[in-house]
Amino acid sequence: MSVDMNSQDDDDDGGDDEEQGDIVDYYDGVAGDMEQQGADSFDPEEYQFTCLTYSEIQKVLCKEVNSIAAILKVLPAVAKLVLVHFHWQVSQILDRYKSNSSQLLSEAQVQPSSTCRSTPQSLQCGVCLQLVRRDALLALPCQHSFCKTCWEQHCTVLVKDGMGVGISCMAQDCSLQMPEDFVLPLLPGEELKDKYRRYLFRDYVESHFQLQLCPGADCPIVIQVQEPRARRVQCIRCNEVFCFKCRIMYHAPTDCPTIRRWLTKCADDSETANYISAHTKDCPKCNICIEKNGGCNHMVNFCWMCLGDWKTHGSEYYECSRYKENPDIVNQSQQAQAREALKKYLFYFERWENHNKSLQLEAQTYQRIQEKIQERVMNNLGTWIDWQYLQNAAKLLAKCRYTLQYTYPYAYYMESGPRKKLFEYQQAQLEAEIENLSWKVERADSYERGSEGELSANDRGDLENQMHIAEQRRRTLLKDFHDT
Repeated sequence: MSVDMNSQDDDDDGGDDEEQGDIVDYYDGVAGDMEQQGADSFDPEEYQFTCLTYSEIQKVLCKEVNSIAAILKVLPAVAKLVLVHFHWQVSQILDRYKSNSSQLLSEAQVQPSSTCRSTPQSLQCGVCLQLVRRDALLALPCQHSFCKTCWEQHCTVLVKDGMGVGISCMAQDCSLQMPEDFVLPLLPGEELKDKYRRYLFRDYVESHFQLQLCPGADCPIVIQVQEPRARRVQCIRCNEVFCFKCRIMYHAPTDCPTIRRWLTKCADDSETANYISAHTKDCPKCNICIEKNGGCNHMVNFCWMCLGDWKTHGSEYYECSRYKENPDIVNQSQQAQAREALKKYLFYFERWENHNKSLQLEAQTYQRIQEKIQERVMNNLGTWIDWQYLQNAAKLLAKCRYTLQYTYPYAYYMESGPRKKLFEYQQAQLEAEIENLSWKVERADSYERGSEGELSANDRGDLENQMHIAEQRRRTLLKDFHDT
């Protein structure tokens, strides 16, 4: 990851304070520790990006605009519209220009096509139908003439509605775009002109294939990459973490269209799924209502997810993470098929929601570990470095569980077949190692809260070895299934 730290405003305090119990930085520092312990140095999530301020991005855009304007022999305002149409892919514009320059400009809707007939000049405005002086008529290259008053009203209404790029000719069936140097003189007042400039900047950035506005509230940072991919990026100003490609929460290994479908489905079916969202379940042995108060799914002798005997899960494969399809469902009634579809959705939703709740509970463990480390350092019982491995273990646990949570939307929409079986196998292995790590982190936390001594060298080595195994499982799954 490459981050331009100079782009941060001098008077910025680093963004909002971290919310209580939320591990926002669980990617920081952990990867290096894992590689030092012998983990595979290949990181499928590694991604180069730069955080730039609006003024820095303006310079980047201006350089591209001036270059294209000189090559196409057009005004900078027209060059911007061409760049927006082709998503600022300069190489594509140059190739199209070499093959057919006129077609390039007409396709970008800045010049009428050769098949369009020119409109005879008239002293009558095409909107208000008033006869006006010739010098009071304005027209784009399409030669559709309208009076200045109608142009002003047209542009004012659209800019007030939030439009920047996209204001077109008023003539029916004419989609010729209005460049900014045509629109700006028509807008009344500096306030509206400033709004228009902001809308233009927004549209320029959003149309650029290498740029994304930070989705953080009122954050003036733009993320720049060389190759746009569905990868994790983090703003250096507000610490917002998101997927570069779709600007919603990071969601590996699930791709952008799939996570949108899943989140929409969860929102639509939220009432149906409410009954499984409670924290309590009945014990499978004594039927007493129990509550989960930690992130680990290992209860005393059964699994929280499926309520089955914990011993039957085995050391490598979690049967309760794999949905068992009914092979004969296609031959049954529509009502039976609907029940099966709901059963399948609830299976995946319950696991998705459970890992989300586990993340919240484990964040509390992380908070306790931080407080305990601080207390020990203040009491001269070792340095921060001596105890940092516990904090790193909790951060890595959150990192792994976050990835595991997003494997369930991926599996839900995956077609049955050998590849899905491989995915479910790797998913199960990852889940098993995460639960082992969760148990060891909670054990270390409990030990630290109840003992004045340090974990033994064997216990610490066992914990760090489990961290290595869990991260290896996570990287293997992402390497094989994350969209590249």
